[in-house]
Amino acid sequence: MKKILLATLLVCLVSIASAQNGFLRGKIIDGETGEGLFGATVTKQGTTQGSVADFDGNFSLSLPAGTHTVVVQFISYQSKTIEGVEVVDGEVTNLDVTISEDVQQLESVVVTAEQIRDNDVALLSVQKKSVNTVDGISSAAFKKVGDSNLSSAMKRVTGVTVQGGKYVYVRGLGDRYTKTSLNGMMIPGLDPDRNDVQIDIFPTGVLENVMVYKTFTPNLNGDFAGGLVDIQTKAFPDEESTSISVSMGYNPDMHFKSNSVSYNGSSTDFLGWDNGQRELPIAKGTEIPTLPNDFVAETTRKFDPTLGVSRSTSFMNTGLSFSHRNQIQREKLTWGYNAVLSYKNTNIYYEGFTRKRYEKDRTSSEVSLERDFSAVGDLSANNVLWSGLLSLAAKTDNHTIGTNLLHTQNGVSTALEREMRFTALNNPTNINNDILAYTQRSMTNNITYGKHQFNKLRVDWSNSLLYSKITDPDYRDTRINEDDGSYGFSNGGAMNRFWRGLTEVSESFKLDFTYELNESNKIKFGGLGTVRSREFKVYSYDYDPLEAFQVEYNDPNWLLHEENLYSSSNPDGLYIQDNSNEYNNYEGKQTILAGYLMNEMQITTKLKSIYGVRVENARMYYTGVRLLEDNSQKLEENTETLNETNLLPSVNFVYALQDDMNLRASFNKTLARPSFKEKSSAFIEDPITRTQFSGNLDVKQAQIYNYDLRWEYFFSANEMVSVSAFYKDFTDHIALVFFPNNPGQLKPRNVGEAAVYGTELELRKNLMFISPVLENLSVGSNLSLIVSKVNRQTVVVNENGDSEYDTEVSYQGSEDGVEKYRDMTGQSPYVVNAYMSYENNRLGLSANVSYNVQGETLTFIGISNVPNVYTKPFNSLNLKVSKDLGKDRKSTISLTAKNLLKAENKMVYQFGNEEELFSLYKPGRLFNLKYTYNF
Repeated sequence: MKKILLATLLVCLVSIASAQNGFLRGKIIDGETGEGLFGATVTKQGTTQGSVADFDGNFSLSLPAGTHTVVVQFISYQSKTIEGVEVVDGEVTNLDVTISEDVQQLESVVVTAEQIRDNDVALLSVQKKSVNTVDGISSAAFKKVGDSNLSSAMKRVTGVTVQGGKYVYVRGLGDRYTKTSLNGMMIPGLDPDRNDVQIDIFPTGVLENVMVYKTFTPNLNGDFAGGLVDIQTKAFPDEESTSISVSMGYNPDMHFKSNSVSYNGSSTDFLGWDNGQRELPIAKGTEIPTLPNDFVAETTRKFDPTLGVSRSTSFMNTGLSFSHRNQIQREKLTWGYNAVLSYKNTNIYYEGFTRKRYEKDRTSSEVSLERDFSAVGDLSANNVLWSGLLSLAAKTDNHTIGTNLLHTQNGVSTALEREMRFTALNNPTNINNDILAYTQRSMTNNITYGKHQFNKLRVDWSNSLLYSKITDPDYRDTRINEDDGSYGFSNGGAMNRFWRGLTEVSESFKLDFTYELNESNKIKFGGLGTVRSREFKVYSYDYDPLEAFQVEYNDPNWLLHEENLYSSSNPDGLYIQDNSNEYNNYEGKQTILAGYLMNEMQITTKLKSIYGVRVENARMYYTGVRLLEDNSQKLEENTETLNETNLLPSVNFVYALQDDMNLRASFNKTLARPSFKEKSSAFIEDPITRTQFSGNLDVKQAQIYNYDLRWEYFFSANEMVSVSAFYKDFTDHIALVFFPNNPGQLKPRNVGEAAVYGTELELRKNLMFISPVLENLSVGSNLSLIVSKVNRQTVVVNENGDSEYDTEVSYQGSEDGVEKYRDMTGQSPYVVNAYMSYENNRLGLSANVSYNVQGETLTFIGISNVPNVYTKPFNSLNLKVSKDLGKDRKSTISLTAKNLLKAENKMVYQFGNEEELFSLYKPGRLFNLKYTYNF
């Protein structure tokens, strides 16, 4: 018994002793290169107790609780002594230290430890030392401003705009010209009609930072022009932490409205996916006879009879997030893991949502705008977004191996009820329109990676598996014609529903070698292999006989009542018909093989050069039905549509005007490839936009020559100013061109001459230089001025070779007022961001006011009688206030107010001096309350 008690006492003593230890962790950084110093030592002064930094410069040192002095040393570098390092029982103290080469044999430096790591500071350090021209935004900035998803956060990056709430444009270039990667590996878009990634599917809670590379170096993918957006998920943790957050959002113009339109979907919509209720009720490809019979009658009754919206009370926005992370040391092996779960349920309601259509009218001697169509109604959407991130990594001093698993799920349920009026002079029509839609998006990504240091050789590798899917199950569009109190389907009426799905699977492997020839010269080489496959399917249905059917009520939900359906006793009833076309479906495959060689050389103590070349070979294959000129069909099976090998050179210079001031110059060549459906013979009718897309086997890759110049000054750890200028010259610029005789039909073409140029300015400054009283106040701003030019005389719009310019001159009858150049679509002439931030660590209080606006933007290109459509500036003013609570400050409460100016989203037609409304919706003010508890 005594032995047991003694053993128990010893265990308790050991536990108490271990509990009195804490950890000092951080990174040793080279002051010249900004890179981690492999092999640097961190020791407690006067002892042999210490730690050696791994190849990323990270270290971890177990120390007794208390105040310590530590010494950082590295061969040929100036040593640094840090006093006043506080270590707390069982906790982690973070400390990053920068040391420089001991060129003049200076004495060691003694400094006082800073106990808080600022992610914005770390990000500026990356920008300062990067071989690329790069801008970014950190997780600290997400929290400071109150951005809940990446689309709202990206607007604050210099030179970046976001179109449609989800598509990124960098320096005025989007779609195919801006690419997105996740942890360094490329990811595809989830939109059947676009080439870029919908970034609104990424909640900021799972992200560490986002970097926007604006210049190309050979180690990056060469398929971009505006920028490469690299999204980084939560990294290797420094310490154990657990947090949970809950939030509620209220918009007085949208929430608790008792008569809001709604869509009663499946029981699992709150999880972001449909439980199968909206699945196609018959086997895909089932042949439905054109003449009704018993089989047609049975098939008709399998479809959900709900076609109209419901009315209910709209609810508030809700959010929930949970995260747990830790680092565990086991002798020479260190483990780290992250687990993050984020959930958000958002409800929007636009009362009086307006959409109009104007056309150019030539009934008089002068061309003017005349209204052709108008619609006013109510629109609501329930948007559920959740993401889960699980990462695991193990490292030693020389090696790291890890894996990240990310799943993002999004479901959007939309209900629209509106009154449409077609005002054509010969046949004015009134139509009552109900739309029920559900869009489900998901992305699952697994990245396995390794980092290895072998003396002067560093090896980095990563393998990415990605599965993404977007579906529109049972999109329902019902249009009932109204004429003097009677209802029917003549003259614009319709009952349509369709199922649409896009699935993409991809795998990429990347291998990079970095060899240090000497202290001022290193080479980097490696390769990349990517395989992608995509499948796109549409199943479309409508009802017959609509023309003769007698509609008694203006109620879409009445239409498919049993008494209205076809049967042997009701031969005039409605029955389902298959309206699908095989030429709407396609499959695509793509392979990319790339290799590169680059050299980073310090020419003088101030001048660094980064130059090299990348070789990329891309092959694309298409499977689908080709619609021939005589309307016959031909099957294309695994037809090779692209096989191109490109050399992409890059030359960059960085001149250090002084320690914290750089002058950068860059020249490089990049490219932009057509998408699967663009480089094909597909003919796709889009049931949502009601446009027809024609593929083009003759469309070529676009080539872009990029010129960049930047001056930047980092005058403190979190203060900087920069001025940039850029010019981009396009050869074979790719654009979607409207057909003059059918403005609803699109075709990709190489449009010849195009250019983009502009300047960017950014400033971040603490106001303590005015007065010490203002030490907690900081301001920042960035401004982008961008010009793009497309030569309309080189934009061919039909098979006869007529240009966009010629077509408009012919329609107007003269060249007066017809411009030979126009902007690129989506390019804003200016972008302004500004903020003022207050941080008081003593009080645990912070506040941030932010402002964003972008200039009038060409959104849709008009042709013939259709005028151009522009998006008007949206002046966004937001405020966030946060306060830490409790003695230990483990709780935080924050209030965010968005769109304080009550700006409206407005798009207009423009022709000459005329301006008419295209669409209008009013988002109102949103107030969000969030509570966070850190365990």
